[in-house]
Amino acid sequence: MNAVLYDVALTAYIIATASALGYLLGRRDGLSRFTVLATETGWVLHTLALVVRGVELGRVPLMSLAETVSVVIWVTVFLELWAERAYRVKVLGAFVLPVVLVLGLALPTGLRVLVLTPAATSAWVKVHVALSLVGLAALVLNFAAAVMYLLQERQLKTKHPGTVYYRLPSLETLDRLSYRTLTLGFPFLTTGLLLGVFSAGKAWGSPFAYDPLALFSSVMWAVYAATLSGRAAGRWRGRRAAYFALAGFCVLLLTLGAGVLLQGKHGT
Repeated sequence: MNAVLYDVALTAYIIATASALGYLLGRRDGLSRFTVLATETGWVLHTLALVVRGVELGRVPLMSLAETVSVVIWVTVFLELWAERAYRVKVLGAFVLPVVLVLGLALPTGLRVLVLTPAATSAWVKVHVALSLVGLAALVLNFAAAVMYLLQERQLKTKHPGTVYYRLPSLETLDRLSYRTLTLGFPFLTTGLLLGVFSAGKAWGSPFAYDPLALFSSVMWAVYAATLSGRAAGRWRGRRAAYFALAGFCVLLLTLGAGVLLQGKHGT
């Protein structure tokens, strides 16, 4: 049942993505409202899928890679709907939903197959995973804001800006959105990773045991820590901050890829 709900939710996300891109590139304002409706429908169905899976398994659905990616998608969509209203960026879905769609379609079998991961299943491990996933979701929005910033900056430099220019908000708004999503996601990511180190010491005997997912997570944290430090010091703003956001997101994707392709202490 949870797999059916997830597939229907993914279909709603596909429709929402197509509608969001149509609004960004076209002139039909009605598509904006339809995009929100389709996104909200997908999110509600996705919520039901996660609840049903949790009931069927008798545990929180956070202990397999497919489940964790699914929860990242779920939190990302929630934050996208919130940020769109809070910052009045109607085109945000056009940049967030394609990422959601790629992650959703990349799941090997959606929520159908359970692959047990860490040997440790304590409450600390669950909190570690949950906090890390909220951080990752916020950083997806950070990536989207960076892409919009660079695109709008390029539009401003052209003598004949297109439809996209009039859809995107100001550079100041986009830079502020990028900074806010970074300051939201980084504390969650940091706390989650620290709890992971604490849990690894108990589960693996050493928090420094080799694990590809942990290694790439550390690199990802370092990139975002450098970005936040540069922004807080006032040195990195605008284009430079956007490039660092893109770099951080690339490492984020590599981290997820390491979890899929490379076997380690986190399991397969």
